[in-house]
Amino acid sequence: MKTIQKTMIALFLVVALLGTTALASAQGPIATPPGDRTSPDHMRGDDGTVWIDTDIITITANGEVPMFHFWYTVDDDGAHAKFQTSFVMIAEFEDLNDDGGFQTGEELYFAPLSAYEWTLTTGTVEEGDVVTEVWLKYTKSGVRSAPLADVTPAALDGTSDIMRFKDVTIQIWGHIYLDDYAGEIFDDHGSHANYTVAGGSELKIDIEIGNFPFSNDDSMVTIQTLQREHIATGTSEPQLNRHRIQTRERFRNTTLDSDMMNWTTTGGNETRFEAMNGTNIQRVDFVDYESGITQGFFSWVDKAVITWPGGATEAVDVNATYIPTGVGIAIYLAYSNFDDGSILHDPSIGLYPEGAPTILRSIDPVLATGIGAVALIAILVVLVRRR
Repeated sequence: MKTIQKTMIALFLVVALLGTTALASAQGPIATPPGDRTSPDHMRGDDGTVWIDTDIITITANGEVPMFHFWYTVDDDGAHAKFQTSFVMIAEFEDLNDDGGFQTGEELYFAPLSAYEWTLTTGTVEEGDVVTEVWLKYTKSGVRSAPLADVTPAALDGTSDIMRFKDVTIQIWGHIYLDDYAGEIFDDHGSHANYTVAGGSELKIDIEIGNFPFSNDDSMVTIQTLQREHIATGTSEPQLNRHRIQTRERFRNTTLDSDMMNWTTTGGNETRFEAMNGTNIQRVDFVDYESGITQGFFSWVDKAVITWPGGATEAVDVNATYIPTGVGIAIYLAYSNFDDGSILHDPSIGLYPEGAPTILRSIDPVLATGIGAVALIAILVVLVRRR
């Protein structure tokens, strides 16, 4: 009898714990074989935001300016890891130090991209009845009648030149694929780079710029992007981010912490990104502070293609510079002069499937109560039989 009483007490304790304890789920969808993936899906919210979902990644595209947020689908609303990529500014500059990249002080003219109207369209590519790709496209149009609130300002001081760039054409595409996509950079002279876009976890971006008002034959163009962790977590003030940013370079991996100083107060401090050998893909990673696991990334192909008047094409190098901003890292993508033509370049954003967080889920109290009730009934049956 004492044994039964002890068992009942232990059982009551287990039931109580079930109501309050959170159990760890398996890591995300990382074990999903390519053949078992579900097709990417998309929808548009009432505010114009576009949502894209796969087994691995959830992406939102802002309805008014070129800006993406992305996080693991298993992680509700990115509570553990949520990242942001913004396209902030366009500028013409002269490469005064001949390093192929942009530094503050080299600019001739600049304008924030939020100063212009943007149209966001979406679509799908299907094979039979299977969606193999979801795409979206930002298209720049005229000058915005009123400035947007709460957008990242251009990183340069002084008066911007919004009207100078009003007729510049810019399209920013995003493509997410069901399966891995093999890409190639080629021009009239042949192939110059190959790369792979991971199916279901990476958004391939195409930046196309045309009708640019170059001041001279030697000036260049840069697009400023901002890479940051979108949501700071915790209740401490100031709030700390969960991730550090780490560059992947030829001779160094530069680590930029969440409390990084704003170096943009002094001109010319942008660091030239030293491209890795043996690959055409350069990248910056988001690494979890506590676990050391690399989760998100921004990457770019180090080649772009110019289309000249008449249709001739030419592959050119793309160099990048970067600088901490206090909330993230500004990465400047620098493009050669393409006067009277256009240029096309391929960055990407995405997540490493193996970095999906382990999510703690509370057990449903109703389920816990049910388990306890069944157990108690079983014990009562045993007691009755023993009598």
